Amino acid sequence: AIVGAGNTGAMVAGGLRLKLFLSHVRRPGIAAIMPALKGPCVLIDVGANVSPKPEHLFQYGVMGSIFAKHILQREQPKIGLMNIGAEEAKGHDLAKETHALINAGHLKDRFIGNIEGRDINKGECDVVVADGFVGNVVLKVCEGMYDFMMRMTAKELQDHLRGELPLAQRALDNLTKRYDYHETGGAPLLGIDGICIICHGSSQDRAIENALAMAARYARVRLNALIVKELEADPALMPADG
Repeated sequence: AIVGAGNTGAMVAGGLRLKLFLSHVRRPGIAAIMPALKGPCVLIDVGANVSPKPEHLFQYGVMGSIFAKHILQREQPKIGLMNIGAEEAKGHDLAKETHALINAGHLKDRFIGNIEGRDINKGECDVVVADGFVGNVVLKVCEGMYDFMMRMTAKELQDHLRGELPLAQRALDNLTKRYDYHETGGAPLLGIDGICIICHGSSQDRAIENALAMAARYARVRLNALIVKELEADPALMPADG
């Protein structure tokens, strides 16, 4: 396994250069764990492939579902497609074609259709499928909002609970443990014949420790073998697009 907190583009390029794609995989994707009211979900892709085809997004649904089941412990992961509206006819051609592709395959029973950005943290689904451009923007907005809300919450608690600062600090610490990216460690690059965990550039010791633990767990559950097995379940939807 490789775990690094360097430039994301360099990490992806290094992972793709050093390792072959898994059998049937056309484009790897970065899977980020996102906080949600009903427990964490996975957003894929968040930057590896900014110009995907529908079959790439279909495969992200497969890989994200395997990740959600065996890493996030979701027995029957629900899959949603990031779009500008919940209606089936919404979005550009990529979204419409991907929607139809997922509905035609073995994922259809777990596919809840289109979701909007606000649905991620509500926990409407366990797997959020997006192209790398949109996924990266969503991830960075969520990180910025988390930092903003934590700073504002801390200020309000300090201003209004001066007599109970130890309790307020404990509440903030609990929130940090539940939602800070340091607790998840990093985001795996799914779809390559190996293990590559991409950490945030500002990762500290706790984040690196947790990323190493994720890499070890990834290996123990044989996630790559599970991805290949599920992709083989629907070979008609695995066109050789190069």
